[in-house]
Amino acid sequence: MSSQRVKIVDATKVYGSFKACDHINLDINEGEFFTLLGPSGCGKTTLLRMIAGFNPIDEGAIYFNEKVINHIPADKRNIGMVFQNYAIFPHMTVKDNVAYGLKARKIKGRELEDRTMEAMKMMQIDELKDRMPSQLSGGQQQRVALARAIVIHPDVLLMDEPLCNLDAKLRVTMRTGIKKIQKQLNITTIYVTHDQEEALSISDRIAVIHDGTVEQVGEPKEIYTKPSNMFVANFIGTSSFLDGTAKDGTVTILGKKKLELPMKKDFEGRVKVSIRPEYVLLDEPKEGELLGTITLATFLGDFMNYEIQLENNQIIEINEYTDRMDTVRKAGDRVSLNLMENRICIFDAQTEKSLMV
Repeated sequence: MSSQRVKIVDATKVYGSFKACDHINLDINEGEFFTLLGPSGCGKTTLLRMIAGFNPIDEGAIYFNEKVINHIPADKRNIGMVFQNYAIFPHMTVKDNVAYGLKARKIKGRELEDRTMEAMKMMQIDELKDRMPSQLSGGQQQRVALARAIVIHPDVLLMDEPLCNLDAKLRVTMRTGIKKIQKQLNITTIYVTHDQEEALSISDRIAVIHDGTVEQVGEPKEIYTKPSNMFVANFIGTSSFLDGTAKDGTVTILGKKKLELPMKKDFEGRVKVSIRPEYVLLDEPKEGELLGTITLATFLGDFMNYEIQLENNQIIEINEYTDRMDTVRKAGDRVSLNLMENRICIFDAQTEKSLMV
């Protein structure tokens, strides 16, 4: 199965005075699983539909390998598309649904039969071939949609929130299956989701999109541990932001806790200090440390989640993993917060951009 590099140069889509996509630039490698991640209305589906050919591009260019595809009709781009509502034909059997794209390409006989069966077996729906869509579960319908998308041997596979209608446990199972199939086929895949956990678990790289622009592109670990700005830090996972000041390489948090942290430049001024719930260790109250009072303790299986009110009345979340705990803390307990200094991120309070090396 062939696979293509996708290059997006200054892609722009305008609706009246609203820019759904504003000069987006991305370079997606051949065979890569690339995710467009962002909140509802950020432009990620609009961009996907421009790549598919469903929405015309107003400015810029989209390349498959070295070929500009701006004016190539959607049905001539050799893409596989999976929608969030599956879009399978209710009056056709599973087998006929999967074979539909091949028949549209005038493929007949033994090749039609073999490729249809191959795709159904890959998606583990070959035993359902004679069923109608109304007789299938949501997960089975999604596998039919995936089989129909890959049976045509597309150059690029596009997926728009394909798991959002499934229950939580099935979503986890399906995303693992999608990742395995994608690697097996080595097909360039562009995946749209607003689910951060889904994006982190399934992607080779992620583009975080906000208000029609790309905020950051990187591997999942990089996006999570080294966010480029406060939006990314806040959108990916959970972050608490503490006020601080920076001077001479020292960051003072809430006017109390001093840390020497490597920053990009000799920055002086107000900063925001980002900490994640798992990057703080709780201890008995100690002078000179950040102090707080637990206001809510929630048991979540492998960890306890605490809401802690700091001395400035700010509420932050901290997770304490059960394998590290001698006793379970409870509401009303006073604690000190020991920050994992190598996991802290510092942002310019004015520009909200990262100051980290």
